[in-house]
Amino acid sequence: MNYIDKFLGSFDNSTPNSWSGRKLSAFAGVVTAIVLTYLLPNEAKLHALYAWLLFSLLCLSVITAQQVINFKNGNGDKNATLDQKE
Repeated sequence: MNYIDKFLGSFDNSTPNSWSGRKLSAFAGVVTAIVLTYLLPNEAKLHALYAWLLFSLLCLSVITAQQVINFKNGNGDKNATLDQKE
């Protein structure tokens, strides 16, 4: 299976031995963030970097939309960890 088939197969869940669409989206978000940090004016670079890296984290399900909303509103649990052991 060549690279083009794997790339196109990433968007189809039933294709075996293909790359993941989530991973491709996250990769595209990181590449876009890198490119925009060079192309945008200095005032907009940091905001664009945050937005595209947040998109990448959401694609990989490292963070959830609810966690982002809680952080933005300031009502998240400051003592909570990602792997809460009992």
